[in-house]
Amino acid sequence: MNAIQTAMALVFVAATTSAMATAPVEATPAAKVAVVKAHVKADTVQTTTVAKEHAKATTTAVANKVAEVKDATAQKIVAAKDATITQTTEAKDTVAAETEEVKQAVTEQVVQAEEKVEAVKTEEKKSFFSWFKKKAA
Repeated sequence: MNAIQTAMALVFVAATTSAMATAPVEATPAAKVAVVKAHVKADTVQTTTVAKEHAKATTTAVANKVAEVKDATAQKIVAAKDATITQTTEAKDTVAAETEEVKQAVTEQVVQAEEKVEAVKTEEKKSFFSWFKKKAA
């Protein structure tokens, strides 16, 4: 019977050893901590990369928006300058035209006044000489 027990013990040991060899070995707590740290580090790197890419995309979008606003503002300034120049030119042209009209009107009035003065002088001379003619006659 000893031989049977010994044979059974050997089979039992062999089976147990075989089962242990195929079963995964449970890691020690330190190994578990190392694995968790590695996962956390990988997640941190991935999160940091995503955050950097998001920040870069946001910065690019903001820079593009600033450029658009700057261009729109420049266009508005140019349009305002052009409008001011146009209005100023129109005002100058209007003033110049009105000034020319006033000059012509004043010149005409001066000429008419001079003609009237000459007419009055001529009439006075005629009446002065006619008085002498009446006296002489």
